[in-house]
Amino acid sequence: MSRHTFEDKLKAIDLYLNKRNSYRETAKLMSATKSDIIKWVALYQKHGEKGLQPTYTNYSVKFKMDVLTYMEKTGASIRESSYVFNI
Repeated sequence: MSRHTFEDKLKAIDLYLNKRNSYRETAKLMSATKSDIIKWVALYQKHGEKGLQPTYTNYSVKFKMDVLTYMEKTGASIRESSYVFNI
């Protein structure tokens, strides 16, 4: 379980997007890492609040292959692909 609640993540996104704090400033205020803030903002921008909800699911072989194919064709990193597919 994440040590940051859904509300914490929304607050961090607000600090970054609306209050114009930097990733680093936001991370310090929220007791999070800079990479956490970057990930939350990217997920929020791509999927809205739904992207911040925890997901515990099993993925089909087809879905996994779709992700790997996407990564191969676009050259996307694991992190970039996780944002696109909300995983």
